Amino acid sequence: MHLFHQLQIYRKRGLVRVLKEHYWTAHRGMTYLQAWFHRRNMRNTCFIGITGSAGKTTTKELSHLILSHFSESHASPQTENEHLFIARTILETKRHHRYCIAEVAGHQPGYMDLSLRMLKPDIGVLTIIGNDHFQAFKGAGIEGIAAEKSKLITNLSRDGIAILNIDDPRVKAIGERCQARIIWVGKAEGATIQLLSATSCWPEPLKLMIAFEGEKYEVLTQLHGTHLALSIMAALGVAIAAGIPLEKTIPVLEKAVPTEGRMQIVRDNKEVVFIRDDMKAPLWSLEAPLEFLKQASATRKIAVIGTITNFSGSSSDVYKQLAGEIQKYTDIAIFVDQNAYHSLRSRININDQSLQVFSNIHDASTYLKNELQKGDLVLLKGSRRASHFARIFLDRIKPIQCWRDNCGLNIFCENCAFLYQTNQKSNSLEKSY
Repeated sequence: MHLFHQLQIYRKRGLVRVLKEHYWTAHRGMTYLQAWFHRRNMRNTCFIGITGSAGKTTTKELSHLILSHFSESHASPQTENEHLFIARTILETKRHHRYCIAEVAGHQPGYMDLSLRMLKPDIGVLTIIGNDHFQAFKGAGIEGIAAEKSKLITNLSRDGIAILNIDDPRVKAIGERCQARIIWVGKAEGATIQLLSATSCWPEPLKLMIAFEGEKYEVLTQLHGTHLALSIMAALGVAIAAGIPLEKTIPVLEKAVPTEGRMQIVRDNKEVVFIRDDMKAPLWSLEAPLEFLKQASATRKIAVIGTITNFSGSSSDVYKQLAGEIQKYTDIAIFVDQNAYHSLRSRININDQSLQVFSNIHDASTYLKNELQKGDLVLLKGSRRASHFARIFLDRIKPIQCWRDNCGLNIFCENCAFLYQTNQKSNSLEKSY
């Protein structure tokens, strides 16, 4: 009977497809097991896990920049933070690597468990708790998110070290349950690395003044946006946990450049500057890049806002309120989304051209191609999966062919093989991708 049942499944779903599913399930399981064993044999390597609702990738890249300056270091690639990538990162770590740094996802209940069993971190970093993926936590909301991300910290041994954001009440509460040594970072009194000031007024890059063990230090970077100060301090905390003196660490950060899609500077050939913050766009994450734009000095300031996610309430009210706020300190505010028409409710009158709305990126790009001029500063705030805003500036450098609104690919457009394909070819490629 069991064999007959299996044959029925094969017939309905297709034998090849079912066999592929079985193969990949077995392959992943073996990879996880190999990573678990490999980690246990790497006793001279310090494993570092980084999580949080924002700042994970930047913190990981900055930590890798610092640690690799002093010793061999290996890190997980780009934004890859799920089980298979963590397993591969562990397996790619060799005996000559002094450090292994992995970004750890916690986007649904229980997801972090397998990651932590494989990684078994010696140092854990928790940046901030936000509302990302709150739908996946089925009513538990932000407290459910905090509970999942706290596992990285509460699972550290007594010999471990946690780097925690003292300014986030939920992160601070997690620290109170942590048995490991804690390096607190942030503005509040009691921070091990205390932020005294952070300035980032375009075109000047981000500069910090921090205090550590009674001494003050100036930190210079090539980054932009004061909200990135948290990632810088967290990376400094990782360096201290690794035993590297702050005096030697700080000069390394002068080499730090923005991570792709996170306050990344891009210039076209007409001297228009784009600030790419198009990795993701939950509503709560818009405040920081918009504050950067507010403080910036430029001929004109333009904000391009894509699909907004992770908010409660009606999209009508959210878009209207956001549009009204952005118009206060921009010359032009542009919304690109199927729901963007809601923002038109904030227009002063029908002749108000400072607010533009487009249902698709092609029309928005055409408008900007004619509108933008030398000296403009343009913030691109969207999500990699939904908005694909990179096409706006890529098309200004070399005409692109792909203007699909919902391609479903979770990659940046400049890394996509379909970008310069004709429509006919790209559509056929999409089906086979």
